[in-house]
Formats: sequence, C-alpha cells, structure tokens
Amino acid sequence: MHGKRRLAIVGCPVLEDEIVYLLRKDVGLKDVFVVDDEHSQSLLRKLEAVRSDVFRVSEASVGELSSSDGRSILIWMKSMGLHEEPKELGKEVARTVRVLDGHCAAVLLFYGLCGNAFKDMNVLFEDVRTPVVILTDERGQTVDDCIAVPMGGTEGYLRLLKRYAGVFYMTPAWAENWKLLINKMEIARGTEMGDLDMLKMLFEMAGYDRVLRIDTGLGDGENFHSRVREFSQEFNFKEVDLEPEFITTKVSDQAYQKCLELVENGKKL
Repeated sequence: MHGKRRLAIVGCPVLEDEIVYLLRKDVGLKDVFVVDDEHSQSLLRKLEAVRSDVFRVSEASVGELSSSDGRSILIWMKSMGLHEEPKELGKEVARTVRVLDGHCAAVLLFYGLCGNAFKDMNVLFEDVRTPVVILTDERGQTVDDCIAVPMGGTEGYLRLLKRYAGVFYMTPAWAENWKLLINKMEIARGTEMGDLDMLKMLFEMAGYDRVLRIDTGLGDGENFHSRVREFSQEFNFKEVDLEPEFITTKVSDQAYQKCLELVENGKKL
C-alpha cells in the first residue's frame, strides 16, 4: 500500500456514527476503503448512503491497496464483543495496528480507555513506527468510553454523572445494538446471553428505572427513538432526554484534525 496520504481508522461499531459524520463532511477525501467483514456491515450501509467513493476490501489485501489520487482512508472495525475482556481488546487492536504499520501515515483509534484496554499506549504500540492517535479531551486525556465521547471527555462525563446518577445511558449506536451490548456490561457479567428476566432483576436491585436518551444528532434519529422505546418497554424504564448543551462533537473533530495534519505534513507526535 502506498500510504503516504492515507489515514487508517481502527474502531468500535458503537462509535460508527461519529466516523460517518467525519467522513461525510471531509470534502478533501478521495477514497474510502473499508475492511468488509461482519463488524463493518452497519458502517458500510451508512457510508455508502452518503459517499460514492466507498470500496470494500478484504483483510488480506490491506497491505496491497493501490495509491489514491489524493488523501484516502482505510477503516477496520473490530468486534463489539471484545469489550468483555479489555486486555483482549487491547491485544487485538495492537495486532491490527501492526498489520497497518508502514502502510499509512497515521492510525486513529476510535476508542476510549474502555476498561483500561488502552491505558498503556506506549506499551501496546512500542514497536509501531506509524503515529497512533486515540480519542482525547481538550487536556489530552484519553476519554473513558463511548458515552464520554459526545460529552467532550472526562469533565463532561463527570457533569453527566452528577446530573443523572443511577440512570441508564443510551446513545444512538448503543440503542441500535442494545440487545447485543446489554450482556457485555459489568452488571450483566455471568448472566446468559438474552436472559432479560435476570437483567430486569439486576436493574431493580441496582435501582435503575430510567433510560437517558443521549441524542448526539448523528445517525438515524427515528431509529434511535424507536430502539430506546423498545428498550424502555422491555425493562419498564422511564425515558428522559439529555439537554442538548451537554453534547459536542469536539472529541471526534479534534482527533480527526490531528490525524489530517499527520497525513498532510508527516508530523511526529
């Protein structure tokens, strides 16, 4: 791969709406390559609806992609299930970055700390030559998780926790995948996949009775509301809307901008 002006994104499907948002508004982008597997199907559907320059590629071909006439992107999504074991998540993403190493100008990880999976970036990527960027707040701190991303990072997340303690948080992508993600949560550890009765009991014990709609303005708004309704009816939760002033795209914007500078100027972090 001639990766001089190519950015690679390795990410979690729970943050795919943020990726689509960034690529939709990037007018200087020429080609979008996506590793076509079970983890990228939803992203591909959304990207192909807004861009005509999306190309599906296999995992085996990522090191041999032809050069583009201008700036390009390669996206490689990972399994949502990896969050159950943060160490495995870190290892798998590090393995993927090593495959990409030398074939792109920078790698953007669409992840937060995710249970400390990415706490030791220097150790995970110590032998990687390509600059690796992860989602951070304005102070340069890695954000906690996918809920912290639309909050602008740790400070916004803490404000949210103070304002809505003991409430179930739901972003559009989380709502879209709630049946799969619900069993990956710490509270559900040890429960059988799809055992909603046990989860209802655990939620009652934990005092959960409200779900907070975090409408990021990204993704399909109509689908978001219907999936939250599906969730709230299943668990008999009351729906609450988060005030719009909590929500920002700063985290995604800043990380992407940093990577564009690396792609264009070859700066080292």
